[in-house]
Amino acid sequence: MPGILKQPEDQRTQTSISKASVHAAARNMAAKAFQTEGEYERVNGNKRVNGVARLTNGVVVNSIVADGAMASNDISQAASATGGRLPPEIEHITFGYQPLGKLILRLAQDTFNSLAEVINDMADMQPSQSHLPNGQSNGTVHRHSSDINTQKKTRLWNFAQDRRAQFIKILVLSQWSRQAEDVGKVIDLKVWLDNQNRLFESSTTWIGELKRILAPAKMPSPDLRTALEVLSTGKASWIPDLGYLPPEELSSQRLLKALRTINTLLTIRLNLHEEIPPPFQDFSISSGKATFHVREEFELDVSIADEDVSSQLYFIDFRFIFSPSLIEIPTGRLRDEIEGKVNDVLRKEGLPGCYGFLHDLVLTHKLSILRQQAFEMARGHWSENMKVEAVRRSIVVQYWLNRPGGKNWIEIGIKRAKRKDKSRARFPDNQGVSCIALRWHRQGKEVCDEQFSLNVLNISMEAILKQVIARHTSIILKETAASLRKGSTFSRGNLALGLKVSATEPTDCSLFIQITKGRAVTLIQEPISGAFALLPTSNLCGRVERDLNSLMNPESDAPARIASLRCAVAVEQIESRAKVFGWEPWKALNPNQETIKRLFPCEISRMALFGSKAWGPGWVVAYTATMMGDSFWIAEVSDAADAAGPTDTHSQPNKSLQAAYKIYVDGSDTRTMDPSYLLLSQVQNAAASMVSQHINTRYLAHLNIPHTLRTPKSLDPSIQIPDLYIFFSPKHTPSASDRPMESRALWSNESVKLIFQGLDASQTSVIHIVLIRLKTPIFHIESLTSNLDSSLAFHPHSGSISFRLLTPVGKPTIPLLLERLKRIGRLVRFLGVMERYQIQCESVSLSRLQFTYATSPQSLKAEINFSTDAPIRISFDRGNPHLRIQDFLTSRLGADTGLEEVVLLLRITLPLLRAFSKIETACKSSDVFIFARSAFWYHLHYDHQHVAFDIKLRRRRDELNWYVQYMTGSGGKSENEKVPPEIQSLCNSRGEGWIGLNTGIAARIEGIEELIQRLNEAVRKDGEQVNEDREMKDDQKDVVVLD
Repeated sequence: MPGILKQPEDQRTQTSISKASVHAAARNMAAKAFQTEGEYERVNGNKRVNGVARLTNGVVVNSIVADGAMASNDISQAASATGGRLPPEIEHITFGYQPLGKLILRLAQDTFNSLAEVINDMADMQPSQSHLPNGQSNGTVHRHSSDINTQKKTRLWNFAQDRRAQFIKILVLSQWSRQAEDVGKVIDLKVWLDNQNRLFESSTTWIGELKRILAPAKMPSPDLRTALEVLSTGKASWIPDLGYLPPEELSSQRLLKALRTINTLLTIRLNLHEEIPPPFQDFSISSGKATFHVREEFELDVSIADEDVSSQLYFIDFRFIFSPSLIEIPTGRLRDEIEGKVNDVLRKEGLPGCYGFLHDLVLTHKLSILRQQAFEMARGHWSENMKVEAVRRSIVVQYWLNRPGGKNWIEIGIKRAKRKDKSRARFPDNQGVSCIALRWHRQGKEVCDEQFSLNVLNISMEAILKQVIARHTSIILKETAASLRKGSTFSRGNLALGLKVSATEPTDCSLFIQITKGRAVTLIQEPISGAFALLPTSNLCGRVERDLNSLMNPESDAPARIASLRCAVAVEQIESRAKVFGWEPWKALNPNQETIKRLFPCEISRMALFGSKAWGPGWVVAYTATMMGDSFWIAEVSDAADAAGPTDTHSQPNKSLQAAYKIYVDGSDTRTMDPSYLLLSQVQNAAASMVSQHINTRYLAHLNIPHTLRTPKSLDPSIQIPDLYIFFSPKHTPSASDRPMESRALWSNESVKLIFQGLDASQTSVIHIVLIRLKTPIFHIESLTSNLDSSLAFHPHSGSISFRLLTPVGKPTIPLLLERLKRIGRLVRFLGVMERYQIQCESVSLSRLQFTYATSPQSLKAEINFSTDAPIRISFDRGNPHLRIQDFLTSRLGADTGLEEVVLLLRITLPLLRAFSKIETACKSSDVFIFARSAFWYHLHYDHQHVAFDIKLRRRRDELNWYVQYMTGSGGKSENEKVPPEIQSLCNSRGEGWIGLNTGIAARIEGIEELIQRLNEAVRKDGEQVNEDREMKDDQKDVVVLD
């Protein structure tokens, strides 16, 4: 029905009639229209017209009663005619009504929007100068503007005309809507009449259809006369005899020949003329029939009745070749129906149609067998765990009904394959053949990536369901195993994890889980109910089984429950062994989750705390079990000074853990542990050592000495704890009076490595090995350690020095270490210098070092005394050239690099001092004086010759050279003083390792000895020449010249 515009109550005029008056008028009109010959004509059976019988028009008009006697008379007559029952009111149509105000509002809004568009379009209508050609006159421009104005007026006029027409329509609708009530009654009456006509037409159609359906049900009258004659005489006299001759009986030869002929005709026809679908390609011809073999479905026998190749093939026999099924279809209605249908299909569609019909029949029969088997399973031992529903030809089987979470079911039906090329013959390939398919829904979601091999030769719903359940169980176990392998305990092979799955038998699916070194469980899932089970059973396994069977999503949540079981069993075994070993469990100390997360880096599943006197009352050993591995921790307990021991924890519940440090045992930090007594012994030793390490680090922090802990790659897998590295430098020198490592610059990286080596036999002292590495190895140092302490060892190739320290448990090792380092530091530094300068040491001790620094032409030795109670000094044997500068060398030893400087000076000054010794030995008189003003500056004075030389060591171009300068006897050189010719000739010449500079002589280290000897010879020679000149002068003074 079209929509009706209905004016709201507040918009109606005062002249509109009331609803009651309109109803009364409509009823009166309807009563008069259906009244004939003074009798009341019923409308729609015995129903009333608008609820009142024969109300005349005007019974109530504008709330005024009119012609009441007539109305009451009509009502009484209608009631008596219908037995006191009046028909119901006609249904009032209200669908599609819209208020008039809504239409007016939308029209006003549309008018406003259209007016805005018109104004915008008019504003865009401006004359464009670019469109005017050059040279146009002003008149042309004005004419163009006049055209634009005309267009604007036309646009505005059209808009006004269109809006005016719309508002006129609204006015008409507004006037018409004042009578909407009356029109509505007419519409209601029209709809009612149409419905009555429709009922009349449907009744007529129904009566005709009933007559047609009942026609076959009529049974004709029996012909008793003919029946009596046939039963009495065996024939009917009125039936004519056509005189047909009976066929001759076929002999065996003729029958065999006929069959061979039929075989030949069938072979020619099937190979040349028939369209054989791919499933019918496997056929055989014998005994006058062609047998088509369809694998896993059926066998069909057909034959021919005519030699004509266009004649149809005829059905002979049909057999199912799958089980369970009938071996042979018995004679009866079913066989007749199949035969008739197959012959009809062969006549119309040939072999392709025949295959399609029989194929659908076989698939439907297989589905019916599966449906029957499913219902039998649901009534048998699968009851209460399996639900079967038949949806059209498909079968829906829901399993594991009592498991929480989403539903699990399978749908078995026929999958229709679409043919891509419709122009080709039917069944162009095997892809166009429908088949029985299975869809699997797991947890309410379809699984599309799983393929199942359905055995359609031996149909078994139980086998199919077991195959699906085996796949479901395998997925759960695989995901559980994959999640467990993410933990280090299984990924690194510390614990065994064996998965066994099967594609057909769910009872063969299992997950072997080794939860500890000596215990394992097997997780299985019962195929009928889907319940999990852990074998062998125990109290802990029973609780975990209940948790597993209550999970909504076992694929993702089961690994957490298995991990909890593993950790619980591990803690239980550790607690039982720890009690036997003498550890006391601290049950009262129960840290909260915040403390556990703060102290332990990994997610802790289970934890146990133990105390022992081996590491003191202020510390506890914590055993934590997670999927990442089992670990031991040494934890410091707050308020430990007031505790007397582990047994006092019950009386002190306010204790808490302050810090925790991991204990490394067995060479691995992520693994499971065999709770053996050997392991607990290792943990106890490691805990005591870590307590000692912690005390040492606190002591170093108090002294402001840098240090760090590093985990070594130890060759001994029985125990691993961090090594303590101590860094000594001038910036971080301790503030104590005893300064450690006076020779710290000799060590590699200035670090000392403190290695824990366990407890002593009394379990009261900690053994540490101190390891120091030299920057430069001392390769022959093993020959120098004979006089050292037996606890001190050297490695010649790596330059490492190690010694052993023994300190009580709970006491710092650092003071003893600093004292020992102070004693050997100086020795190591001196040995390093000796090695660097390739000086042979004769004797070595912690307070004295004797070495040979020259062997040619004579052996020269020196001895350095560095005892702790005396200053360091150097001494030489009698006759050593360096006795001349012994005090200078001793003063240099006090510096940081004093020994290096002393050894270097011994080598630099040896040639010069050796030359001085030769001069003093050669000159027995006392006219030669040698003065050592420093180790770098010497003065050689010849008193008799009044000749002197200054010898200084200077650096020029990164090379050390001796510079010799001639001096007068008074210690200086005047400008008028003449240099002796022999010395001057040396100043102008050169030799091996020296060169004259005119005013002096420069010599290398190796050339200074020869130069001094040449100078000494020159001075001696010059002195002899001076003496001869003086003697000649004296002789000339004695001669008398006579005139």
